[in-house]
Amino acid sequence: MKRLLALLRTWLRRASPAARALAITWQRHLGRPAWVALLLLVCAALLQWQLRPLQQRDALRLEARRAALAGAPAPRAFDAGARGPLSAADIPSARQRGRDLEQLVAAAQRAGLGLERADYSLGAATAGALTRVEATLPLTGSYAGVRRFVAEVLNELPHAALESLQLERANAQAKELQATARLVLFYSEETP
Repeated sequence: MKRLLALLRTWLRRASPAARALAITWQRHLGRPAWVALLLLVCAALLQWQLRPLQQRDALRLEARRAALAGAPAPRAFDAGARGPLSAADIPSARQRGRDLEQLVAAAQRAGLGLERADYSLGAATAGALTRVEATLPLTGSYAGVRRFVAEVLNELPHAALESLQLERANAQAKELQATARLVLFYSEETP
């Protein structure tokens, strides 16, 4: 504060007589608080002058990101009512099983989910001559990614059913969750 006053006195000595008279009058009537307020006002103006380009740059980045997100296709939610019951002709043969399992892995990758391993088991044929393949997929990622994955699988594989979905977080602040999706894929039995 003493340095500031010394600087002010030096400036007053060099200033014109009119500016000196104004400063002395201001000092006499308003005192040190007025000088501190003036100094804070000047600092705020300088700070605003420096921050405005940064704020404008951030606003442009935000606008560009909004435009990019608006242009991205929204994931289509699964609508069970849009698709009626499957007929026997709609159920693929068991030969397609490998492609479908690859499609499950690819859907997890597209949804941004981590999938280290997957367990598959072949179920017994049912009375309607169907083969049941159960796939258990332990997934790691965001809740939105799990939703995208489930919607994509159910939309793209009409012969798939979601048997269970278990979601678990390490704690409330954790960004990633552990999910276990158990899917059932139905195939028509091949007749020799």
